[in-house]
Amino acid sequence: MEKIKRVNTVCGLCHTNCGMIVEVEGNSIKKIRGNPHHPANRGALCRKGIALKEIVHSPDRLRYPLKKTKGGFSRITWEEAIDTVAQKLWEIKERWGAECVLRFAGAPVTEATRDAFAQLLAAYGSPNFTSPGHLCSQPRRLALDLVYGGRTDPDYRHTKCILLWGANPTASMRPAERFVYGRFDRVITEARERGAKLLCVDPYRIPLAKKADLYVPIKLGTDAALALGMIHVIIREGLYDRPFVENWTIGFSELVEYTKKTTPQWAAAITGVDAATIEQLAEIYATTKPALIREGNGFDQHTNVVDSVRLIAILTAITGNLDVPGGNIFFSMPKLGPCPSIPVEKKCIGAQPYPLFARSFPPMLDAILSGEPYQPRVLIVYHSNPLLINAWEDRVRKAFDKLEFLIVSDVFMTATAQMADIILPDTTPMERFGFQPYAGYDGGIIAFREKAIEPIGEAQPVFDVEYAIAEKLGLAPLYPWRNTEEWIDYKVRPSGLSFSALMENPIHYVGPPLIYEKYKERGFATPSGKVELSSPRLASLGLNPLPIYREAEVLPEEKYPLQGTTCREAVYVHTQFRNIPSLRAKAPEPLLRIHPRDAYPRDIETGVYVTVSSPQGTIRLKAMVTKDTQPGLVVIDFGWGNPGDGGPNVNILTSDRERDPFTGATPNRRFICEVQKET
Repeated sequence: MEKIKRVNTVCGLCHTNCGMIVEVEGNSIKKIRGNPHHPANRGALCRKGIALKEIVHSPDRLRYPLKKTKGGFSRITWEEAIDTVAQKLWEIKERWGAECVLRFAGAPVTEATRDAFAQLLAAYGSPNFTSPGHLCSQPRRLALDLVYGGRTDPDYRHTKCILLWGANPTASMRPAERFVYGRFDRVITEARERGAKLLCVDPYRIPLAKKADLYVPIKLGTDAALALGMIHVIIREGLYDRPFVENWTIGFSELVEYTKKTTPQWAAAITGVDAATIEQLAEIYATTKPALIREGNGFDQHTNVVDSVRLIAILTAITGNLDVPGGNIFFSMPKLGPCPSIPVEKKCIGAQPYPLFARSFPPMLDAILSGEPYQPRVLIVYHSNPLLINAWEDRVRKAFDKLEFLIVSDVFMTATAQMADIILPDTTPMERFGFQPYAGYDGGIIAFREKAIEPIGEAQPVFDVEYAIAEKLGLAPLYPWRNTEEWIDYKVRPSGLSFSALMENPIHYVGPPLIYEKYKERGFATPSGKVELSSPRLASLGLNPLPIYREAEVLPEEKYPLQGTTCREAVYVHTQFRNIPSLRAKAPEPLLRIHPRDAYPRDIETGVYVTVSSPQGTIRLKAMVTKDTQPGLVVIDFGWGNPGDGGPNVNILTSDRERDPFTGATPNRRFICEVQKET
């Protein structure tokens, strides 16, 4: 019997990146448990982390390079795969130009996902890097940047009031939230025991809403109106922090004038929240000091996301809850080497319609379909599933059918991979070296992801594959690394570390502990150095300098009287892992949640199958009747539609006709529909 080896490593399945101890025998993972000494989780693991053994050793793994043929996919060698990709990229560049190649990388749950194929595209000469960023966090980040020059995180440790707004942090956590007590349910418990209030704004009654001191069931997509109503109350009642506003903001007089008309009564007519509740919410938040707001992904997939989150930022700032203990604070992240390491002179396709968010994917999709401003011809997809995650699946599928070549690198066969010309089998985080940067109270941290086992089958780490393609194209001299280990060395060097240093010590604190009120020394990272309640930068671009409420263009109608939105079961990550038995047992199939007032006249009971139709398409799934949603609103599980999972892709129902004017964000979480019992 081989000796059991214990490996201290980092999960890598979601943004939390928990530390774990992996027991290995031979080249097989035998047991996984949380690392009690890792600052990200202090020993706790979610079901996904516990299931990592199943994921790594799943019989569904992509184990060999595959090439599409008339009969499906055929196994090929790595040499053939690299040659085929390099030859196609060479032909495209010679005939059409480098900019005709796009790269789509998934949510950066690891630094490898963030960087994969980025250096290749830059060396090749294409500016067209893209991602699902228009649907997740990046519009919110832009909004916070516009107001006060950077993303903030909640200081749960010292707060007296937690306002959860469009956020469900027990299902998915931001990185900084890991450094409080390791698990978010502990954060809530500890804060409540200290007497902190819990407020929740959400159209769907999430589990935390049931524990809240005040739950506000808002109409879908009307958050900006609620925020404007709250700002009106705070200004009218003098509940704002006058010294901070006078010394550290610009545009307050314009805000005062604009919000004179956004009364609680005005907001109530839009949001469905009565005026008295709006007054109460504003007063509790503004007077319970310190207070924080945790805005979440519920904002992202709407066409007013940037202005809505700008208003959240304004609420934080004018109440004096910015960068103070218990408020929304600026953590510092470790310094890392840039990727790509070389500039790209050409402009991204999205630069003209979205100058503040040029890497938005919807304009690239438009270009594939229309050929304007030019015709993209090749798409490289890494660790993502754009066919399922983007609005209006039929339109995305038609665009991908127009591509000359589609390359997908992933761990499992996905709906997108099924359309690929070449599939490159990727490694899981347990089969390659890596690292993870974190921000926390005690300073920035870089933790080592030690390789637990050798790759399964012929899977290869992405940076080894990328460099092999670069060599074939003659681009190797433009690379600051040749493999995964050298990529790590390059990335951590600005923090004074190296691959060997991480091998010797897996956790390094590389920055100073948290300092509050940093703006008093250096101002804010905005053009004015102050919090910009009204943005001169936006005004110069012809965009509204003050954030506004913008009504959705598509509203319920006679044929489609209901509104639809989406959610995700916590045991899954985006569109992944519904093929893993232990996770599937917890959430075996997608559901449609419908309020009894809508279910009764349609003769719908829990457990029956229904069809859901929208102007874009129709899907079939099981219904659950619940008062956790609101009359007129159905909530559908997102992330299904991969081969073998048996579920429908909810984005068959959604549209990308409407878009956020700053980022191109599409209303994946707001669509009109009708539900009928299956006969």
